[in-house]
Amino acid sequence: MGNLLRIGLVVPAIMVADVLVAQHMFPGFRPGAQFISELGGPAAPNPAIFNVGMILAGLAGIAAGAGFTQALEHAGGRRQVSAFAGLWVAMTGLGALFAGLFHWPDPMHRACGVGLAIQFAPLFTAWALWGKPGHRRLARFSLGWFFFLLLVLALLTGVWNVRTGNDVGFWQRGHAFLGLLWLAIAAFCLDRHWRARDLTAAPVDREPTAEPDYAPAAS
Repeated sequence: MGNLLRIGLVVPAIMVADVLVAQHMFPGFRPGAQFISELGGPAAPNPAIFNVGMILAGLAGIAAGAGFTQALEHAGGRRQVSAFAGLWVAMTGLGALFAGLFHWPDPMHRACGVGLAIQFAPLFTAWALWGKPGHRRLARFSLGWFFFLLLVLALLTGVWNVRTGNDVGFWQRGHAFLGLLWLAIAAFCLDRHWRARDLTAAPVDREPTAEPDYAPAAS
């Protein structure tokens, strides 16, 4: 299951690289005014770049969710809360999978909205690890990140009229990037704990002690 957790380090890189490459291959694309999903739509010259990348990232994200659950339990996290934290990570992968399978403006493409579940993964991670020795910093960091993500989501949806029609794409990318950045940091911290605990639990090989020599001394 440790390998599944480490996929959590790969998913953000796949998604970010996929979007950057798809944008580069879309002349005239305006990242601020256009949604990410348009990179896989009918107007895109190479929609397969975005769509295939999202499918791969989505499958990896679902696997990472299972590894995340196991890692939190391994770290001593509360079992049911850890399962929900992993579920939110997996749903982020599911959202990417929907985005790649159902191309914008297909009505089914809206199902990719389940990817916003990444909003709750930091909160449940903090809850799972709260008060656990060795994980206080990750728990506090995750709780603070949750409120930060919540603020960005509120601005994305139009609270206080900060967002405009010309920068909605930037807000969308900002929220997605911050969620993926937290995922990479949390996966790295949990994986480091996993490795350290395994090393501590591993048996230490020792040289066999020599049998005492009970032979009588030569006279």
